[in-house]
Amino acid sequence: MPACLEEWKKALRNVNCNADRYLAAKASDNDGRYFFPEPGIIASVANPSRRNEYLTRWELLRPLLVNRVSSDFGSIQLVSNQQWRMLLGARQQENTRSAKLCISIKDLCADMGIDLNQIHTMPIQQYSEQEAQRILWDLSELSFRFELLMLDRRAAAATAQQFESEEDKQKLMAPLLRELNVLKCFPFDESEPRHLGFVVMEHARKGLASRRIQERLPYLHALRNVMHWWDGYPSEYLSRLPFFLADAREPDLLGYERAIAGFYTQTFYRFFGRAAIVPMYLP
Repeated sequence: MPACLEEWKKALRNVNCNADRYLAAKASDNDGRYFFPEPGIIASVANPSRRNEYLTRWELLRPLLVNRVSSDFGSIQLVSNQQWRMLLGARQQENTRSAKLCISIKDLCADMGIDLNQIHTMPIQQYSEQEAQRILWDLSELSFRFELLMLDRRAAAATAQQFESEEDKQKLMAPLLRELNVLKCFPFDESEPRHLGFVVMEHARKGLASRRIQERLPYLHALRNVMHWWDGYPSEYLSRLPFFLADAREPDLLGYERAIAGFYTQTFYRFFGRAAIVPMYLP
């Protein structure tokens, strides 16, 4: 796996997973599911040959899946970890439960426009540890970006429901405005297209993935501005913190990041009932 920033690692460990913290109560079939394979599915495979199979198939599917998510974000059907394992492994087991799952995999592939025969017959590539880590960073970054957009729409919608004015609701939930604010959380150069699906290796040491807290700070501010409209924000400790400047004491800046990461990871669990994928970096 690529490396996880320390304050985000702490935030994940501190998420309160009590059942009463999961507000959605399975409000959507997409709860607990993923846009893309959860990176741990690939990283945890002990057999190098099997891991190369997973990486090869993910690289084949990546452009198609990113285009699918980008063009049909509002109504996309997400995929469970078990389904991703079946798809990346290109294997069918013979027990009844797996047989039923294989049928759903076929339907899912048809919906995605994926040719199962191509997945089964393509040659398997060999990857070094460094190459695998770069692919997994790209996968985790894609997942974080689209999860942030998904969470933003649901958490902001919960706030909008409290407004009396329909006009105010529509202003807050304008999809273009919400996505533009989410895009500000990521380090696009002027020459790069501002699109959540545009991820390059240079991003692995910039923005929220920078090793220096001072360089992460503008993007933490942008993320806080997005979260400002999320349900529960006014009661959070984060809402009472100043917007620190880069010359502030480093312990204060790290505490600020910890507050942002903590609210993000807890809110994600609150709405989706699973752990969030968080920013990572490449060494």
